Order: sequence, then structure tokens, then C-alpha cells
Amino acid sequence: MASYAFLDSLDPIDRVLSAGTPELEAKLYVPLFWLALFEAGDLRAEPLSGVKYGDRDGLFAIEPPYLVTDSASAIARFKRRTPALAALCTETHQPLLKKFSTFVRRLKPSLIVRLSDLDVKAQIRGALELVAQLDKPDASVDEYLVEPLTTVWAKPDWRESEHAESLLSGWGWQVSSEERAQRARERKWQKAVSGRPEGELINYAASRSYAPDELVNHPTLGAGIVVRLVEGSKIEVLFRDGPKTLVHARSTDNPPKQRLTR
Repeated sequence: MASYAFLDSLDPIDRVLSAGTPELEAKLYVPLFWLALFEAGDLRAEPLSGVKYGDRDGLFAIEPPYLVTDSASAIARFKRRTPALAALCTETHQPLLKKFSTFVRRLKPSLIVRLSDLDVKAQIRGALELVAQLDKPDASVDEYLVEPLTTVWAKPDWRESEHAESLLSGWGWQVSSEERAQRARERKWQKAVSGRPEGELINYAASRSYAPDELVNHPTLGAGIVVRLVEGSKIEVLFRDGPKTLVHARSTDNPPKQRLTR
């Protein structure tokens, strides 16, 4: 299963994530622009409980490690490090730096990066200490772009990657709400389905009864997981493209009537 990092706004009093702002994500690494918002003292090692995501129901706990700081400190830190970041970026990516700086001002009153899904616990503090060298406008790339930063972020040849832009700023802040929602559905599906043995997949048949948490293999929709029972004779199944309502436990003794076509 792929591992992700997430950058959100946080209300530290009510403990609400991403209220009115999009959640940013990164896969297998922590973007450099995100790291430039924090310092080693922002690293937390204790769970943050009673957290709510936006206007959704239910509370959950953010497991360590994670980074948290107030918006004013993050913005001041990023502004101070912008000259060094601009020197690191190619000419193509320098406009991205300005756009990201503008976007970050929307993340209030605090910022948080969730890292518990990534295996970076041992390296993140050292990476932040290296990023602190960006406070010097003339910081040498050879001095800070070394381990453990290259493990948490990217290798020295990152400019050649087709994902260079995402390596700098992450994903989710320059896309439509529809695309963001689709990615959220895919991520939810992946966490629920990926890693489960293929032997648990049950070929879908309307005549069979299903229970929550069972895996279903639909001939056109692919693999999915039963989320809940609906009205007794229907089930809600989460597929990669989103939830679908399917018939189940249909009696073969009383098949549905066929509509006549003229």
C-alpha cells in the first residue's frame, strides 16, 4: 500500500482539520516547500486526539509523528527561506514558489503535516535541521541536500523527475474540487481494499447475501468492499470510482419483472 503525507490547516482549539481549505497530499515523500514551513521544534511525538475533519461527523486521533506550527511563524519562516528555495528551483519552477507562498497564507490559524503513514520517524528531525540552513540565502545545496533530507524528500537529481513540481509543493492545491474529491475516494478505496488477500474476493451475484467488510469482485466495477446494508435488499459498495448501491439477496424464486420493449 502506498504511503502518504498530508498538509492541512488546523484549528488547535476546536481541533478541526481543513476547514475551508483543501488538504494537500504527497506520496512516499515530504515536499520541500512543506518542510520549509517548519523547524525541528515543531515535531510532535504524542497523539492528538479528538480531531474532526472539516464538517464531517466523527472524531479521530492523529498519530505521531506530525508537525504543527502557527500560521504566522510558518509564513515568516517560508519568507525567510524563499531566496534559498528560489536558488534551488529551476527557472521553470520559480513561479510555483510564489504561487505556493500565496496559497499557504490561507492555511489558518495553524498548519499541520501528518506523517504517521510514512516511514520517516527516524529521519524527520535530521531533515528539518538540514532545511534550517535555508535561512541563509547563500546556502550551498551540497551542504543540505544530503541524508537524511534525501530520504525524507528527494535525491539530488530531482529536477530530472517528471514529478519535480509535486516534489516541491505536493498535490491538491491547484486542482478542481471534483478532481480532489475523486482522489479522496481513490485513497479511501485503496486503504480499505489494497493489501487484502485476493482469496477474499467474492464474485458479485445479485442472488447472494453480503455483509459489511466483505470484498466483492464486480464484472465491470472491479474490486470493492461492502460498506453497509441499505434497505435490507441492497448494499453500498465502495469501488475505486466511488460508492455504488447494488442489489443483493435477491430470491431466484421471484425474479424481477422484465420491461417489455416496443
